[in-house]
Amino acid sequence: MINTALTYRRALHEITLDSDYGLTSQYLFADEWAILSDLRDILLAFKDATLYFSRDSATIATVIPAMDKLDSMLATAIIMKHDGEQKTFTPAVKIALVYAKKTLNRYYAKAYYNRVQRICLILHPRYKTGYLRDNDWDEEDIESAKQDVRDVYESYCEFWQEILQAQSERNSSEPDGTASKVRHSVSLAGQ
Repeated sequence: MINTALTYRRALHEITLDSDYGLTSQYLFADEWAILSDLRDILLAFKDATLYFSRDSATIATVIPAMDKLDSMLATAIIMKHDGEQKTFTPAVKIALVYAKKTLNRYYAKAYYNRVQRICLILHPRYKTGYLRDNDWDEEDIESAKQDVRDVYESYCEFWQEILQAQSERNSSEPDGTASKVRHSVSLAGQ
């Protein structure tokens, strides 16, 4: 909608100036158009992130890296525009950027301490612990994330050991284990 407004700026200017349409209260001044232009540039990054996470190929492991990119973009945008001219955004947009960064950081903290996201990040072939070190995670947090992976793996192994032991006990309680072998082969065939 902002793109459309900026594309048809001249027409909107004419319509809102004409009192016959009753839209004079909607007239935008030059500084308001500048705010719209700045917002479009910033919101594009959030649109891209939304579209990325709406795809079928998005994974939990990519949440923290995407948040890191958005955080970096916001931090840079608070200081200067990214259009190569070293200009700064309008004060209203800068204030909005500061609040957006604070909000993103609140969500980042939740993702940072989310066990599932940390495990997925470490197990992802592209990221592993190198990503954590490259992005200045504390060594203690990296070790904690690695321990989370170990704990889940050990829990998984214990779970399957209990199942195999229960199955083994069932097999040994039957006369020759024939019925159990048949059930086992049927369950394997059904997989």
